[in-house]
Amino acid sequence: MAAEAPPASALDAVLLKSVEMPAGTPTVRGYDFEGELNLQAMLDAMLTSGFQATAFGRAVEEVNKMLAWRLSDEPVGEDEKDEEKDPAFRASHRCKIFLGFTSNLISSGVREQLKFLIKHQMLDVLVTTAGGVEED
Repeated sequence: MAAEAPPASALDAVLLKSVEMPAGTPTVRGYDFEGELNLQAMLDAMLTSGFQATAFGRAVEEVNKMLAWRLSDEPVGEDEKDEEKDPAFRASHRCKIFLGFTSNLISSGVREQLKFLIKHQMLDVLVTTAGGVEED
């Protein structure tokens, strides 16, 4: 007995025709772990590694922008104080980096990353919630 063909409506719903992607759409591609490990390249690859990794990659881009930004990147406003117009003053003022997280991150395996950020003074403001005793 020959198998019956699936209903056409099922085929139409499941076997959709491919469409051309818009120009400039990145190809989904993960980090190539062959060869020497390059942490910056691995972080950059997050942008093309899938949905969650892409969100992480975008966050890395934003953090890098915050780390690089200086007040000297902005045009001097007419209403700024004389001190704020000084190029040395403007070059020395950087973005304030805030990190907020819920206490459960401490017990979820990210403790060491948070410790590193704090120890190396990579944050200006840290805000967290009070956790339970089990979240040390």
